[in-house]
Amino acid sequence: MKLKYDPFALVFARGDAVTRLACLEFLGLRDSLRAKENLLGLIKGQRSDGSFPSRLDPENWGMRETVRSALWLLKLGLPPAGVNVDSAVRFVVGRQNPDGGWCENPALEIPPEKTELSNERSVTWITADVVELLRGVGMADSTVCEAAVAWLRSMQNQRGGWPCYAVDGADQRGDTGDPDSTVQITFLMGEIYGEDDPVYKKGRELFERNLDACSQDAERGYRIRARDGERVELDAYGLTFLLLSSLVDPPRRLQHGYDVSDPRVQRMMQALIDVQRADGGWRPFWSDESSPVYTVLAVKTLVLSGMVARADLERYVRAHVA
Repeated sequence: MKLKYDPFALVFARGDAVTRLACLEFLGLRDSLRAKENLLGLIKGQRSDGSFPSRLDPENWGMRETVRSALWLLKLGLPPAGVNVDSAVRFVVGRQNPDGGWCENPALEIPPEKTELSNERSVTWITADVVELLRGVGMADSTVCEAAVAWLRSMQNQRGGWPCYAVDGADQRGDTGDPDSTVQITFLMGEIYGEDDPVYKKGRELFERNLDACSQDAERGYRIRARDGERVELDAYGLTFLLLSSLVDPPRRLQHGYDVSDPRVQRMMQALIDVQRADGGWRPFWSDESSPVYTVLAVKTLVLSGMVARADLERYVRAHVA
């Protein structure tokens, strides 16, 4: 299959340095001049204490931004012992909560609509990102990493899911937890403990049910909103998060055979192509505008699933990268 429109004009016109770097790295262009310029911009943004500015308030550090920026620095070839990665890791390790997890910067004012974030309680998906970072710098067997993994395992609910963070008396997103956090942590547990791990198996069963439901949505061309039964148009978030939940999320589900050889994934990827917008981008359900981040996520998912050939993107790329 081929895309209807050039997706990269939007990414390079409106994306931030990390989003542009994610796109260039995926396309095999991390050594291009454009990638080097964006990498330099990312490094220049690092604060003297090793942290990175928050998107919510650039005057303050952000735990999310610090962890994910460090992951990108590693992915782009900076050494773990180098000053940029090492200082970021030291900053993060020094802010582990007593329960083993990490939360967002307490100094930030988190908008009410950012329900996935907390600066009072440890956040599951941020903690999972930290585990990825620690494993990436050779600290998988450290007490810091072991405590984080133990806390994550303790947060799984009875139906196999994870909330974004602990909420008194109930999970934040109901009995099944938060879908993004759940798929990310499930397959991380599988990589650490193996296919027979009970935590992984319970999460995998929930993942299969969610994949069935998403495929059904893709086949009928809309999803039904749980809170009121209304029909809602399909969007990039709903069609990608089960396979890739963020730009730093390793493609573990896709590598487990959840690609277009699975009819469910094939239906989802066809629907994803169908909802590409005329500006070349894709949007998540909470935005009326195309998102550079979800545009890159859509492209990555389409290629890694086998729905779109990487070579078919070259004609678009040449227009934007010298």
